[in-house]
Amino acid sequence: MGVLRVVVSVAAVSLALGIAAVSTRAVAASGKPNITINAERLQASVVFRTQVFKATDCCVVEGCVNGIGKRSLMKFDVQTPNIGDADLHLGNPVGNPLFIYSPCHKHYHLEGYAVYDLLALDGTPLANGHKQAFCLEDFEAMPGTTTPAKYTCSDQGISVGWSDVYGSYLDCQWIDITGVKPGDYLLRVTINGGATGTHVFEESDYGDNVATVPVTIPKRFN
Repeated sequence: MGVLRVVVSVAAVSLALGIAAVSTRAVAASGKPNITINAERLQASVVFRTQVFKATDCCVVEGCVNGIGKRSLMKFDVQTPNIGDADLHLGNPVGNPLFIYSPCHKHYHLEGYAVYDLLALDGTPLANGHKQAFCLEDFEAMPGTTTPAKYTCSDQGISVGWSDVYGSYLDCQWIDITGVKPGDYLLRVTINGGATGTHVFEESDYGDNVATVPVTIPKRFN
């Protein structure tokens, strides 16, 4: 079987340090951010649902499911805190060639932010995948953070001490597991190219950009 992969696009590369030219890579204004993954929340949030899709649904148009009709989905939260010593400031995506505009979801997305894989217990990738989209913003403060939120989908980024959260309730925040047998598997989330891949933005540490958690697909679910 092919790889069950969801490439999550986030949105936004800004003008680094206020320079007028648009860079092809996002750069922190000073110091470096360190975006990581909350693995505990990832595992705790996993739910299994079925959903019926039409050919005109945005989720089908944008490739978030592998077919129309009734599909089996594994949904989960992805929380990505900034634990570095500088904000990740990506800025306004309008006019930046790294961004694509989603006419269905009506906002911009940056390619290459995260990848979701469903693996067998021996690490073998399973099934087929799709691309989906993200908007990076200060969505949820981390414990101890007292600074206000700065970033939104129109001026994207993640402040130090804040996190972006894509909840399991959102469109495309899932892996289409239709046809995968019940049993024990691994869910792997990789952000910003992992340790050795292509990095969309600079960080102080790429070694904490992968989270792998065990999941069990039940025999039947709603």
